[in-house]
Amino acid sequence: MKIRRRSRYGESLTAAGQKITDPSKSFKSSIGSSGSNWQEQAWEFLDKVGELRYYVGWRSASVGRCHLIGSEIDPVTGLPTGATDNPVVQRIVRDIAGGVSGQSLMLTRLAAALTVPGEGFVAMIIRDGSSVETYSDGSPLSAADRDEMEFQEWVVLSRDEIKASGSDDLEFTLQDNTKHMYDETRDVLFRVWNPHPRRASEADSPVRAAEDALLEIVRTTKSIDNAGKSRLVGNGIVFVPQEMSLPGQDAPGATPMAGDAPSPDYGVPYATPSASQQLQDLLYQVGTTAYKDQESMAAFMPIIASVPGEWTDKVKHVKFDSTVAETSLKTREAAIRRLAMSLDVAPEQLLGLGTSSNHWSAWLLAEEDVKVHVVPVLKTIVASLTQFILRPVLEREGIDPTQFVVWYDTTPLTQDPDKKAEAQSAHSVGAITSKALREYSGFGEEDAYDLTTPDGWKQLARDKAAADVSLIPTLAPLLGGVVDDIQAPAQPTPAIETPTSPEEPDTLPESEPATQPDSTDEPDTVTSSATVIALVDTFTARALELANKRRRNRANADHFRDIEMHLAHRNLPKVPVADVPKLIEGWDTSVPWPAIERLGFDRRTITMWVEQDAVDELSGA
Repeated sequence: MKIRRRSRYGESLTAAGQKITDPSKSFKSSIGSSGSNWQEQAWEFLDKVGELRYYVGWRSASVGRCHLIGSEIDPVTGLPTGATDNPVVQRIVRDIAGGVSGQSLMLTRLAAALTVPGEGFVAMIIRDGSSVETYSDGSPLSAADRDEMEFQEWVVLSRDEIKASGSDDLEFTLQDNTKHMYDETRDVLFRVWNPHPRRASEADSPVRAAEDALLEIVRTTKSIDNAGKSRLVGNGIVFVPQEMSLPGQDAPGATPMAGDAPSPDYGVPYATPSASQQLQDLLYQVGTTAYKDQESMAAFMPIIASVPGEWTDKVKHVKFDSTVAETSLKTREAAIRRLAMSLDVAPEQLLGLGTSSNHWSAWLLAEEDVKVHVVPVLKTIVASLTQFILRPVLEREGIDPTQFVVWYDTTPLTQDPDKKAEAQSAHSVGAITSKALREYSGFGEEDAYDLTTPDGWKQLARDKAAADVSLIPTLAPLLGGVVDDIQAPAQPTPAIETPTSPEEPDTLPESEPATQPDSTDEPDTVTSSATVIALVDTFTARALELANKRRRNRANADHFRDIEMHLAHRNLPKVPVADVPKLIEGWDTSVPWPAIERLGFDRRTITMWVEQDAVDELSGA
């Protein structure tokens, strides 16, 4: 599999990597063979058992989503810190496998190799641009690599893709099935494997311990499949009286005519097959036809055979299908559970148990799953990259190699990509800007209030007042539309005076001071004309919004695009006055009338004005 190509010139890692200088001694004894039997069988299980295929895909994809990073070693604890400011280390780790995309491919295939056969091989090879026209994945060479004549590729190989050639050579089979001869003077090859607890030089994997469970799954699945295939061999046999003959299997021939030359006499009369042989041949023919084409009539029609007439009431319709044994189904189910317990994964994720555990939610990993099932694979991989890539380059650069390691970042597995809730919480306490909140929520700048114009401020004030009516007096100058300059808003117009009755004097005597209301009385509210207009406009907008929503349908949906809902009626035909009350019904259900009345407004008056304005807007009366 091709991971990434880079020119060998400049800052290539090839010249600095720790090479396998004696492949015949280090690898040929194991690579030259086809591998141990359990590894071969593990690959076969991957192709035959869907549950195993799912697990391997889940684990390798999870590892592939992680990132490689450079890390310093804490001098006190001796543990990786998870970060470094050293530019050389950052560059080396960044260039591994050619970058982030190549590293993802490398991690994905190495994780699969460590899960199934327990080992994989990483190679950095130098290829001759003059002798090849494509990379190992079949894509055409870039102009730069053609001009430089040589280019470098990172590949991950399985044991089956490395073959001994001659006495001291190794041959790699690349992704496009081309061959590459390993050059120990320029190429780098190293092995990544899970050491077996008993013999560390041998590879180990979760599949190795699950061999018995996998065998049971394969065997019971085959038994169930065979039972299903047996149903395809026609619809059994119907025995009829012997006077009726079995369908003939001979090919039709021409009837001899007078004057025809006699047929050759071979001295042996033609031996007609026995009835039993004809029946066997017929069963084979029908079964083959039904298996190849399960929709053919051979899968439904019975075969007709003849028996003595006195036996027809004794022998019935014989069918060949076999019933799937209940034990086979139970055995397979138990084997799948054993497999789930044997693999490095929470059994609930493989079996789909619980309300939140299934094959789809399993791709969303909890932090504990990452630590137990993903991190061990990553640690094995980064240990090899540190040993064979990072430290040799640091030694060449004159940097202490024991102070840095290649490490991993599992944040993409545990961090929820949807940060809307976190963004809203941060915005509410002033930690992020409104612009950042819009970006996390998936909105653009066109969705923001334009606070550089009076209309933008009016829209903001209107929405705030609709959410909290207690802000109406404060926002009255903006809501009433009496300002043109936001930086210097006009003062509210004088208060509306309530006319006095003829019996009451217009003014109080100068000798009587104005009395203060008792603490138990409602406070006097000065109602400005701007506030009245703001209330009526706000509630009318709510009524119009309800009416327009009720009028919207598939036929007129285009009229509602790119326009606010409370203004959509302007694109629609007028309605009769009698229909307006039904359309705006419920506009006042969310209005806190007690609060409105405490502010000094009369409910009946406000309601009358709102309904009249709605009639004017919707009917044009």
